[in-house]
Amino acid sequence: MSALRRHRLGVAMLALAGLAALLVLFALDARTWQTSVRRDDMRFRALLDHNDLWRPATILPGDPAGRVLQTSDTIAWRHALQSFWYTHIGANPQAQADLPTLRARAQAQLLELTTNAATAEERSDAANLLGVLVITTPISAGSQTAQIQVLKQSIQYFTQAVELDSADTDAKQNLELVLRVTRPGKGPLGRDAHAGFGFGRGHGTSLIGNGY
Repeated sequence: MSALRRHRLGVAMLALAGLAALLVLFALDARTWQTSVRRDDMRFRALLDHNDLWRPATILPGDPAGRVLQTSDTIAWRHALQSFWYTHIGANPQAQADLPTLRARAQAQLLELTTNAATAEERSDAANLLGVLVITTPISAGSQTAQIQVLKQSIQYFTQAVELDSADTDAKQNLELVLRVTRPGKGPLGRDAHAGFGFGRGHGTSLIGNGY
């Protein structure tokens, strides 16, 4: 075997060894994503304001495993869900923000998901959570115009949720409840309008979506 052929063979073997190492690291990163999402979902169920969830420590630069697994959709849903819960506990332990800021952030994230979430079920849940976010907005008892606007907007989101997924029973129940509030003889945004709304299938007892 000539020196040139030996050199080429050596280069090829090194390249194959490098490729094999990359594949091993890729597989490790993919496994890290899977275990991290499952583990942090459990942490979120146990403690809704848990810090630093869904941030796996991957090895390869640029996280190619995450891109292949399309983890951006998975994480966007979970971050929006956590932002929604921050509005209910009234604080984000990771940032100093008042309640209006928390609500605005949650609303923006959920609005994005109503059109860009990976599945119709996720899009429906996002619309349902938007309806809950709107109907639980603190408003003055004497501001009838604001109350009517809140009712109309929540009806819009709950209706959208049902249209996106006809099996979304939480959205159906929420829509029925808010329509009941608007019937003649009912005071706008009475006691029923701020209690009893279902948060959806991703409200902490389970995390739906394209997880692992």
